[in-house]
Amino acid sequence: MGMKVKDIAKMLDLSPSTVSLVLNNKPGISDVTRERVKKAVIDLGCEDLITQDVEEKKTILFVVYRKHGSSVTGSSYFSQLFSEIIEGVEYQTRAKGYNLMISYIDQNNFKQEAARIRSEAVEGILLLATEMDVEQIEAFLSIPMPIVVLDNYIEQKQYDCVTMNNELGVYEAISHLAALGHRDIGYFHIVCNANNFVERYFGFQRAVEMLGLTVKKENIIEIATEGGDAVYEELKRQLSQRESLPTAFFADNDIVAICAMRVLRELNVQIPQDVSIVGFDNMALSEMLDPPLTTIQIPKRKMGMAAVNAIIEKINEDGVGSLKTEVATSLIVRHSVRKLE
Repeated sequence: MGMKVKDIAKMLDLSPSTVSLVLNNKPGISDVTRERVKKAVIDLGCEDLITQDVEEKKTILFVVYRKHGSSVTGSSYFSQLFSEIIEGVEYQTRAKGYNLMISYIDQNNFKQEAARIRSEAVEGILLLATEMDVEQIEAFLSIPMPIVVLDNYIEQKQYDCVTMNNELGVYEAISHLAALGHRDIGYFHIVCNANNFVERYFGFQRAVEMLGLTVKKENIIEIATEGGDAVYEELKRQLSQRESLPTAFFADNDIVAICAMRVLRELNVQIPQDVSIVGFDNMALSEMLDPPLTTIQIPKRKMGMAAVNAIIEKINEDGVGSLKTEVATSLIVRHSVRKLE
């Protein structure tokens, strides 16, 4: 029968609580007593009673940037679209044995927060920078600690990042329309906003070129809005002036696609009988529309998990150079697109 705490305490003329504190590596015991108890336990061959020192968990800071006043990528859209990224970050951080601190910032306090974070006792930073511009990202890149940027990429800067493959997603959307016989394709494009929409614009231009399509200039409908129902109002203004429409539209995101479907319905345009529409993001609402929206799926949870893996590797290896990781998109086919006869 193995020795018990009370047996060791009796042998050393100590209280059981004192021995227990030593065996569990708790404070409040002198170094002399601590060494005496540990030596006795080892001599008795009872080392398994000693709780091994547990290394203190390292902490990752997750900075989430949310821009105020944008209905296209504003707070409600942001919470729907990126909750899965945050969920992926939280899950993978726990799985890897790290602590996670989350800090929410906006365009009004990002400089102060970037300065404050310099003094945080963390091993690395994850920055969800979907709506950040170059100046804002640079404010964080100047912090002297490992950092990985999520969902934004600046070609002129060298930094580790995890992004979605926007060009692949757009190509999947346009090639789907082309495969169903659509040659006259329009584009609802968001301007003056997140870098993702810039990449989708170039992805659209490249896709139509690769597929041998010709897009009329008037069928690229630009949307620059800053709140409320402005997306709907802007689309209504532009579409109500049109004498004719292409057979299909690609929209930079599901919010724009949903607003366009509402406007077209009010203009007595049937979807998909008269006009087909493809969105981007696969928001939960897109499946509940009438008709359900064909769209591009982003593996948002996987993005968050990949970002955690990247920052842990950077913390532990401190490698030279930077790494850009792109996650692939996939087409979700529903009923907002029809095959042309």
